[in-house]
Amino acid sequence: MPALPNDDFGAKDRTMIVLGLDTALKACSAAILKDGAPLARTSAPLERGHAERLAPMVAGTLAAAGLSARDIDRVGVVVGPGTFAGVRVGLAFARGLAVGTGIEAVGVTSLAALAAGIATATAPLRAAVIDARRGQVYAALYDAALVPRLEPFVAAPEEALRRLMDAAGGAAVALAGDGVAPMGPAPKGWIAEGGPDVIDAMAVARLAAGAARPEAPPAPLYLRPPDARPAAAAAFAGLLARGDAP
Repeated sequence: MPALPNDDFGAKDRTMIVLGLDTALKACSAAILKDGAPLARTSAPLERGHAERLAPMVAGTLAAAGLSARDIDRVGVVVGPGTFAGVRVGLAFARGLAVGTGIEAVGVTSLAALAAGIATATAPLRAAVIDARRGQVYAALYDAALVPRLEPFVAAPEEALRRLMDAAGGAAVALAGDGVAPMGPAPKGWIAEGGPDVIDAMAVARLAAGAARPEAPPAPLYLRPPDARPAAAAAFAGLLARGDAP
């Protein structure tokens, strides 16, 4: 997993222990951040079966950090865009953990999490682009502080590149994600190499740590109708069964 380059992000909230979760794309990942410092992280490539893997992975990550679920102050979870089933698994787990322990649950987009893994000195702007299949990509544009310049959207690769170029206004852009290649050659001055293709759950934890106090439970971010509607996951029950929650 790539190291987070921006260690100052979310510094104002470095008095909490945050669990970061990602099940939205092609991995199952968990990470724990305490007072701004990484404690533990676990990740495995995974196309399917997130519901079976997530609870044991979180339990193992907590054990590696010497913590239990009751020690967590906030959980950050990727809310999409991504695979419908994967997003549902992560959200069900985070919501269950929040209800079972009374902690805060914060949603983080997959595009912001990918953009957070781009080296801060690479370019003034960062674009995350994810292969959405069906001839489309998900994309968004951020400044160096991860403030959106172009909110997440779905489009054909050529249209996505045009919209990113318009929003960048001639500034250099560093790219990340497996949807970069389908867009074709990067414009002159843009950096298409070196950005992460996989979300780092520690980036999710950092973004969640720096977020405002949530007013409502995190909700999925769907930019188009899902291909299928599987039953909601009950992954949190596995963590409770291990005695890691009060």
